Amino acid sequence: MKWGEIMKVFKLWLDPKKCKGCLRCELACSFHKSGHKFFNPELSSTTVSRSNENKKIIMKIDDTCDFCENEDAPLCVKYCVFGARGAIK
Repeated sequence: MKWGEIMKVFKLWLDPKKCKGCLRCELACSFHKSGHKFFNPELSSTTVSRSNENKKIIMKIDDTCDFCENEDAPLCVKYCVFGARGAIK
């Protein structure tokens, strides 16, 4: 980071009750991780799955998340059309 540059710090929140399991967040994250070159969910820092036992959505963000450094906002939040993710600066 250069002197005078503002560092963006986000806290992400997840709401599994709003999530429909479309996986756009995983694709958006993988696109960021690939340097905007391709989509590969294996690169994603976030995962969405459904429990086999109770059919509930499980949303996770692992410690490789960089909050989409050099982006305007975390892409998983930006492309979640169901409002299941958000960011607080």
